[in-house]
Amino acid sequence: MRKGLLVATMIVLLVTATGAYAHLTGAFADFLVTVNDESTTEKLKQEVDQTKEEITKLQPKIASMESAYQANQKIAVDKLQFYSELGLDTWVNLLLQEQQPVDILGSQWLIERNLDAYMHELDELYLKYKQLVATKETLEGHQRLLAMIEENLQARGQFLSDNPGLPIDQLANYLDIDWMAEVEPELLRILAHDRELTEREAAKWASSHATTDSYQLDETWINEGSELRYFFRSDHVYVVFQKPELHVILIGQVLKDSNESAALLFEAGFFNGFLMPETLIQELHGFRIPYSQLQGLPGVQGPFYLQQTSGALKIRMENK
Repeated sequence: MRKGLLVATMIVLLVTATGAYAHLTGAFADFLVTVNDESTTEKLKQEVDQTKEEITKLQPKIASMESAYQANQKIAVDKLQFYSELGLDTWVNLLLQEQQPVDILGSQWLIERNLDAYMHELDELYLKYKQLVATKETLEGHQRLLAMIEENLQARGQFLSDNPGLPIDQLANYLDIDWMAEVEPELLRILAHDRELTEREAAKWASSHATTDSYQLDETWINEGSELRYFFRSDHVYVVFQKPELHVILIGQVLKDSNESAALLFEAGFFNGFLMPETLIQELHGFRIPYSQLQGLPGVQGPFYLQQTSGALKIRMENK
């Protein structure tokens, strides 16, 4: 990665009247402040601590849910085996043994009531299963995000150890050159691709994980179509760009904009563990979701908003 840096540095020093030099100078000055300032990583470290705390809370919850589900599952299996062995013929014979019409109707009512109660139990068991799966997926998402944040912090230490004894301005210059040559053009290209994808297929995105009464924009869908890695959580959306020896985490929120749409707006970023200057953040534009596409979905009527949750953006009706 250091190959050609001397040449690149000389070019930067010589080209004093270009827009590229002006851009580099702005970022260069900001990086000077953050290179040895450990407080700039405080937000990432807080995210590590918070994510670890959430993982610690979820693990016993999952164990309890699994135990309850397995117990209910055994009861359901036993009942299913009973009904299967009893068979339809047995139920019919019980009905035929009744002599009076009122007795036949009463027996039929009891049978239907038992079956309805059993179906209700199965519905509740399925709901508990889905809650268990969702909780496990949340835990796994936290663990993946934690690994990504820790990799970004480790990249800072690796960068400094790879360049021992260099003056701060030279370290900052290396960061600038790496960003402009190897990160920014590719990151801008991918973000533009993702924005075009979501603008064009927002309805398809929402429909990919729809239920009978709700829609959600799952992070899995956009991750399958992007070269970036997206992590949706209730507080923020994290976007990771990664190459060998290069690691970027962008942090933002999905907010309604003035064009009757919602967009991912970045508020902070870390490049190899170093806080990115605001001038660089302003150049990065996340995906956009036109409301017009979501309003055309069956069941989506009236005003709605997008709620950030672990793993997805959920469409919420304002009147519910």
